[in-house]
Amino acid sequence: MRIRSTLLTALAGLSLVTAPTLAHRMHAGVTEIAVNERTGELEIIHRVYGHDLMEALDRTDLDADTYLATPEGLAAVGAYAGRTFRMADTDGELLELSYVGAEADGEFTWIYFSAAIPAEQASFIVDNDLLAETFDDQVMMTNLRFNSAVRTAMQGPGQRSPVRVRFSD
Repeated sequence: MRIRSTLLTALAGLSLVTAPTLAHRMHAGVTEIAVNERTGELEIIHRVYGHDLMEALDRTDLDADTYLATPEGLAAVGAYAGRTFRMADTDGELLELSYVGAEADGEFTWIYFSAAIPAEQASFIVDNDLLAETFDDQVMMTNLRFNSAVRTAMQGPGQRSPVRVRFSD
């Protein structure tokens, strides 16, 4: 999947930049938002460390693979991500996100949502608080792709408020 390889590349670059300065493993994740040409919807894909997600869900007794194999685990992950990630259109109206599912892939967990594409796409407001209430140093990078334009919203220590990304001046 093209989006997955883009996410991995972005996170690898982020870790290369920050790894030498950190004495311990960082808390970071990536969200990719793009139009799915096949469905005509927005795809919202979050990628976080599975063990960090399990800590945020207060389920450190299980690994993400085991938890996501249960209906209870899938529902809990969707509810959690739906509360901690919000996206609004140009006018500030929240987009209605539909939870698609989640899967564990090695040490990472992928969480999938979809949404209708707003008529106006001049800008979006992103509020990506995934794992931020659990880890003070959590950094979330959100990439938005529309046509050939890519905009990035960074949220982390010192910058937790919603970020407006613009696609036109």
